[in-house]
Amino acid sequence: MRYVDAHIFIANLIGDNRLGETAKKYLESVAAGKEAASTSVHTMIEIYAFLKGKKLSEQKIAGILKDINQHGVALLPFEPEIFLEALPMVNKGWKMGDAIHYVTMVKHDIQDIVTDDGHFDNVEGITRIDILSICHRFRDDF
Repeated sequence: MRYVDAHIFIANLIGDNRLGETAKKYLESVAAGKEAASTSVHTMIEIYAFLKGKKLSEQKIAGILKDINQHGVALLPFEPEIFLEALPMVNKGWKMGDAIHYVTMVKHDIQDIVTDDGHFDNVEGITRIDILSICHRFRDDF
């Protein structure tokens, strides 16, 4: 089971020049059952905030979030304890979202995170899987 960062979903949504197509193919591989993946409910909140910043209506955002959940990525709960454990990490230089993702991963015994976010490099117990590096495995499907 791999953890999927919000960047992957957003890159797919906006058709990012560098990551968009690769993110789309990765999420399709998850939807097809070729990869097992999860993310936090907090990720959906991050995506919501991103889309709200694009001035989309609540109805449009709800439809997009519903579509995202059809990719088969398991949603892990965002519990108060996760938030409380993440808070002190911010004082150590972490971004709040990254800290929440890290604590969620540890709580659910997930070591691999699919992201282009270098903040997860050299984090003890976590392996950052760059989306561009893993998608060559599915080249036949791409």
